[in-house]
Amino acid sequence: MDRVALKPLRRFAVIFLAGAIIATVSSCTREERKKEEQKHLESMMTILVQVQKNLGRIRQKEAVVVRLSSDVEGRKPQSAEQIGKEINSNIRFIDSTLSASRNLVTTLEKENHESQYRISALDRMTGQLKGELDKKSLEVGAMKGEIARLNRSIARLTNTVDVMDEVIDDQEAQMVKAYYISGTIDQLVAKGILLPPAPFSRFLGAQPVLAADFDIRPFRMVDITETRDIYFDKPVSRLHIITPHTKGSYQLVGGKTSSILLIRNEAEFWKKSRCLIIVVE
Repeated sequence: MDRVALKPLRRFAVIFLAGAIIATVSSCTREERKKEEQKHLESMMTILVQVQKNLGRIRQKEAVVVRLSSDVEGRKPQSAEQIGKEINSNIRFIDSTLSASRNLVTTLEKENHESQYRISALDRMTGQLKGELDKKSLEVGAMKGEIARLNRSIARLTNTVDVMDEVIDDQEAQMVKAYYISGTIDQLVAKGILLPPAPFSRFLGAQPVLAADFDIRPFRMVDITETRDIYFDKPVSRLHIITPHTKGSYQLVGGKTSSILLIRNEAEFWKKSRCLIIVVE
């Protein structure tokens, strides 16, 4: 009798326990699902935040480029060239950041679309971001066109400066050049530096006469800022300077077989003539 009475009770206990287990499993499944859904949402939000940060950085760099390019053409060429480098550096940053942002948006779109926890609001946000990135790409493209024009202007400025520097360098080089030559009257006449002497002029003590125009190629070139003395393998008594040079700016000294022209004041010495002509008797 007791065993018969216990059967319904046992059946009830089994059913109750089974229900409790199912409820517990169902509860665990819901918790796991919530966790997975939350994890998916956090992952998507992390990507979204990064894309937004990238867009903010791009806008900052665009502002820098606009500021730098606003007066680059009014700057000195050296300064303009440096600004041009800074502009190009910012443009490269914008390009790389745009590319990285497109990749992030593609990842966001793909992961949300394939996830069992797909969030429709994220699909809309992804579409908006793609549109914003496309718009930003067009803006950057237009900016690049303007930068290319600026780069051409900077290149022209730099080339102009290079040419001017070459001209200035050449002018400065010419300013420190001087020339000298020594030889007998006949040798200097043969080179077109002196005019042929008149008959008997040597016996009458006439001075050699310089040609109105002569070729300086036979001359030796010197730098007046570096040349303080010139050596001759002839004694002082046989050397006669016939070009005009300020007295007191030089001294001709030597012995029986050689001599040296000592230039005491190079600016004064070469002021009247950049060509030094010495007749050797």
